Amino acid sequence: MNIAMYVSCFVAFISFCIASLAIVRVAKFDKSVQGLDWEAVATLLGDVATVKRSITRLNGRLNGMDSPKYDVEQEIARAMTQPVQQKPRGG
Repeated sequence: MNIAMYVSCFVAFISFCIASLAIVRVAKFDKSVQGLDWEAVATLLGDVATVKRSITRLNGRLNGMDSPKYDVEQEIARAMTQPVQQKPRGG
């Protein structure tokens, strides 16, 4: 019976510590966003969207460079092996 009492006291103490940490984190968050108004939040959201678009464009360019669709060496080899077509002379 004594073990159950000690275990429950230990669990209660751990729960109290976790709740205290949560309260401290919420207080820090509240203090950090206290000066923000809706205009500042909208500006930050616009900046984040602009950065996301830039990253997406850059990733697209980088993926295009590695694309196997356009291989310069294959294009040169294909151009060298194809017979040259001459235009008919006529008047």
